[in-house]
Amino acid sequence: MPWRDSSPMDLKTQFVADYLRQILSISELSRQYNISRKTVYKWIDCYLEEGLSGLVDRSRRPLLCPHQTPGKLVDALLEARRHHPTWGAKKLLKILSAANLTRPGLREQLSATFSPATI
Repeated sequence: MPWRDSSPMDLKTQFVADYLRQILSISELSRQYNISRKTVYKWIDCYLEEGLSGLVDRSRRPLLCPHQTPGKLVDALLEARRHHPTWGAKKLLKILSAANLTRPGLREQLSATFSPATI
């Protein structure tokens, strides 16, 4: 007897089809598919709002990261690393912060953003 192989999306579409037939209650569906009632309601809402595309797994990556290093600082660090691949973190941090003294607040931002352990 071959194993029945099904993807999560197949199970979700089968679940929605069972829900639309209205043979089983929400509680019975949750027991049959071994998912919580909260998840049942979530899947039903997603399906009703967006159709089958609403059942596709979405990325959980946050849209914004407030403590993310600014792109200009990352670019400056990578450029310095390309020009001087043998230099260590302390030297790169010192050179970058000294080179950016002319821009107000950038030195503080550099020292607050980068730790020698993270370069």
